[in-house]
Amino acid sequence: MIINNNIQSIAGIYSNHSSNNKIAKAGREEEKRDEIHISQAGQNVREMLQKMNEMDDVRHDRVAELENLIASGNYHVSSRELAESMLKCRF
Repeated sequence: MIINNNIQSIAGIYSNHSSNNKIAKAGREEEKRDEIHISQAGQNVREMLQKMNEMDDVRHDRVAELENLIASGNYHVSSRELAESMLKCRF
């Protein structure tokens, strides 16, 4: 048996098989595309998060109001309410 003469025919068969495999794989890849569908609730959450990110972190009007109350001596906090608020916080 002479192997050298058959190398080209074997390579040709291998090449045809490989290209057929690639075509078959490409067809399957087109069929298996991932899709995502976001529910209306998910879209609403995304919109709310975007709006929250656009908002200022500091409420300047509230800060100014509290500064004025403190400066005028009219800001009083009940120690009981303060303690209750501190106990409600969980870190």
